[in-house]
Formats: sequence, C-alpha cells, structure tokens
Amino acid sequence: MNKTWTLLQTDEEKIRHLARELDVKPVIARLLVQRGITNYEQAKEFFLPSLDRLHDPFLMEDMDKATDRIITALEKKEKILLYGDYDVDGTTCVALLHRFLEKIGYKNLLSYYIPDRYREGYGISRKGIEAAHKEKTNLIISMDCGIQAIEEIELANQMEMDVIICDHHLPSEQLPRAVAILDPKRKDCGYPYKELSGCGVVFKLVQALSKRLDLPEDIWHDLLDLLVMSIGCDIVKMTGENRILAHFGLQQINKQQASLGLKTLIEKSNRNYPVSISDLIFGSGPMINAAGRLADAKEAVRLFLSKDPSEAAQIAESLYLKNNERKEFERNITKEAIKLWEQEEDKDDRRTIVLYSPNWHKGVLGIAASKLVEKFHRPTIIMVEQNDILVGSARSIPGFDIHEALVGCAELFSNFGGHQYAAGLSMKKKNLDTFKIRLEKIAQENILPEDLQPEIQVSADLDFEDISPKFLKTLQRFAPFGPGNRRPVFRTKGVKDSGYSRIVKDEHLKLHLSQKNSRNLDGIGFYMSDFFEKIKDAPFDICYVLEENHWKGKRSISLNLKGLK
Repeated sequence: MNKTWTLLQTDEEKIRHLARELDVKPVIARLLVQRGITNYEQAKEFFLPSLDRLHDPFLMEDMDKATDRIITALEKKEKILLYGDYDVDGTTCVALLHRFLEKIGYKNLLSYYIPDRYREGYGISRKGIEAAHKEKTNLIISMDCGIQAIEEIELANQMEMDVIICDHHLPSEQLPRAVAILDPKRKDCGYPYKELSGCGVVFKLVQALSKRLDLPEDIWHDLLDLLVMSIGCDIVKMTGENRILAHFGLQQINKQQASLGLKTLIEKSNRNYPVSISDLIFGSGPMINAAGRLADAKEAVRLFLSKDPSEAAQIAESLYLKNNERKEFERNITKEAIKLWEQEEDKDDRRTIVLYSPNWHKGVLGIAASKLVEKFHRPTIIMVEQNDILVGSARSIPGFDIHEALVGCAELFSNFGGHQYAAGLSMKKKNLDTFKIRLEKIAQENILPEDLQPEIQVSADLDFEDISPKFLKTLQRFAPFGPGNRRPVFRTKGVKDSGYSRIVKDEHLKLHLSQKNSRNLDGIGFYMSDFFEKIKDAPFDICYVLEENHWKGKRSISLNLKGLK
C-alpha cells in the first residue's frame, strides 16, 4: 500500500539554539527537540540514564499496605500464590517476584499460577481462586491483571484469602476490594510515571520491599533482565522510568549477565549480541507468547526460574518449536482472511474489516488481525466460531479507538475488553450482522478518507555524505527505542542504483545505492521486489532507518527501507 510521507514539523529556532549549546549537528538537535529536549540538562539526562533518577516506590498509592501485608506473610510463614497473565508481561512478573522472594529466603511456601488462555481466559478466574483455596493459600498477589476482577476478588475474600493487585491497566470507577491495589493509572494515585508495564509495577513493589526490609540497594539489579523483556514486548512507552530501566536491563543482558533461562532463550532466537529491544520483541518475545497461545504459559516461568542448563535448553527448544507452529497457523489464517476480505463486494466502501471462520486457531487471531491492519489499513476484527459463539481479537489504526467503538456495541457482546489499539470480544453468532453494521457506522462517523492512507513520519532529511560511523554511534545513544522514542526515520532524495542491486528470496530488494559524489551504501527493502525494474531508470527518493550490520566480525552501516518513491 502506498504510504504518505510526512516530515515532522519541528521548531527551527529551538533546533539552532540546541545545536549551538550542545555543539552537535543540526540533525541531532532536531531529533532531540522532537523528543521535548531543548537544553543541556535535559540532553544530559536523556543520554546518561541513571538508576538514581527512579521514583520513590512509596509514592504509589497503597504501596505501604502492600508491603505491610507481604512482610506479615513472610514473618508468619504464610502461603503466597503469585498469579500472572499468560503473556510476556505476566510471566516476567511472576518470575521477577519469585526470584526476589527466593533470594531473600522465602521459597518453600511460594507457588505460582498462570490461567489457561482458552479454559479460563484473561485475568483472575474463579478456577484460579478455587485452586488457591484448595492449596490453603493465605495471600494472592495478582500481576498484570486483577484491576477489573471485582467478583473474583470478592470470592477470594469469602474464602478468607487476601489479595494484592499489581496492574497497569485502566481501572473502572469501581475498584475490587483487595488489601492493596498498586496501579499508577488509578485516579487517586500520585505516582509521577504512569506508563509502567505490569512487570514495572511489580518491580516497584520489589524496590519498596527492599527498603522496608533494609536490604542492600543493589539486590534488585539482577532482575532488570526480566523487566526489559516486559517493557519491550508489552510495547509500553519508552520514556521516563521505562527507558532508564530498559537501558540497564539491556546492559545486563549484553554483559552476558542475564539469568540462565533468558540467556538460553536469546541464544535459541538466533539473535546476535549486542541485543536490542527489537531482538527481544521479535526474537525472544514470540517464543514466550507461543507458550500461552498454543500450550502452557507456565513453561515460560519455569524457563525464567531454571538453574539447570539442560532443563533450560529443553524448555527453550519446546518454545522454539511452538513458535514455529504458531507462525504456520498465523500464515494460514492471514492468507485465508485476506482472500475472504478481497471477495467482499463492498470492501472499497467499508472502513472496517470483520471476518470469522470455524477453522481458525484462537491463539493467533490477534496477530492475524494485525497483519490485515498492516496490509489494508483498516480497523480489523478476526473471529473464530466455537459452539455458536464468536470469539475474536480486534486491532486498530492510529486515530480510531477500537475499545471505545466496542463500548458503542456493548450490549451485543457476552464479554469484551482492551484498549485504544487492541481488544478482545465474544458474542453470539446471531449478533454478527448487527455488530458489523453498527461498527461500520461508528467507523464512518469517525474515520476520514485520509485516515485510511497509512503514514510514514519522517524525522529529518539526510544526505549520504552525513552518514558516518560517528553519526551512527551518536544515533545509537538514542536507544532503547519504542513508543514515545521511536527509531528515527530519515529521507534521502535523488539516490541511484549503482548497478549492483538485486532481488533476494524472490520478494526482497537488496540495494546498493549512491547519491551525488558520496560513497555508496547498502540497504534492504523487505517485500519491495516490485520496485526492481523501476529503480534502474531514474533517481528516486527513499525513507529508511539506519542499522549496523555485524558479519564475520566486521561492522557496516545499512539502510532498512520503509518507503521508496
């Protein structure tokens, strides 16, 4: 699909001022100003992350209550159950708190529970509460879930089990009756940083417990490897505390100081050191999520907690195979869904895609929906039919709040939940036609024709003569990248094929490019083979991100194309 290239508008006076103050090239100052950095002190804080700048964990509402209750449990040797969600964020939560409590000597009375994605669904389940009661649990600590579990926590209270909630999702008006609720998104919570992952909230709990128990300040440093996995894979904002914690978590991984399980998983993902956030998101993360999608997410926790190299290798291999199976399901569903959509007679007039099949695998619907959003740039809902009930995942485009749209159809659902860009839902099959009409009406009222045109936001124009190893090194200091700190996209005009460009693997464009009198640069355009004949005739423009390639001990600069015109 053709994409609009939009050059980000930036205050030119602030760029000139900052370039002079820092003695840097204007393009570097431009990137900083785009991130709200306009003076030396802010730049110093950005380029030199420090754990000393983390906020006091006791600024979080209920942190005193949470630590009081856990310390009581430790002193009385009560049974504690760690309850986490089945994705990367949830499993890293469980492993992080388990590792900390184990480290301070609390192990034998500690257990964990991850709900089954299909039999129990997301969050705290009745089955989970009943299992905890059967094991004579005194305290449940729920992580990356629980903020909406009013009935389930009431059940736990009736069974005389206390619950502490550690969550980062948006609460409803009514909060569950838990002993303590740690969630920076609570309206009454004054914690300065609101964008923590679920594991980030658990990490703040660990920090608070360390203070209360008068433990060495660095006792939690070796837990940052799990935390950066969570921050990256849960796609939370890469700003403030998240960026500091991710920076030091990556540092720990790249010093080969990650836990055995995570190190084994990274090696199995075939990613080279130094590992980046992208390597975690696209390499290790999918293998963890595959456990929850196709098997048992407890496998991921077992891997994170493993101290036995042969056990860790065995679990990592299992997750690797499950992820390959997941990819096959995803490819097939995506292919079938695209075919179904292209057969729809009124597809050109519609602004939403809603598809279902009785044969699709529930565990990969969200990924398939994301693929269709990527291809057609429309809010997409992919569902599977199970006993006359349709269960599905929704994904959206920038500017259209899919959760808010579902709220407008709420009475048609058995269940639904999510956020602006992703949601889950279930409904009776008989409601499908009404839902499609209602959702399309909402989309027609809120999505303009130009919103259906995908956009590439260009950070700056750049000539090849400005691209050097020194420039790339400065650029790498902007990492770790993520929402709120996106990898810069550059535009270069008037480049030419040197004559050595070629098609690789039938669909990708391997480029060898020149511009003016600068040195040639290599690049890759994934799924851009259709441009091969066109680039031979005349100069063209490209937009891209800069990457460093590592091959046989040598480093080189490469362009990863995002667009070509």
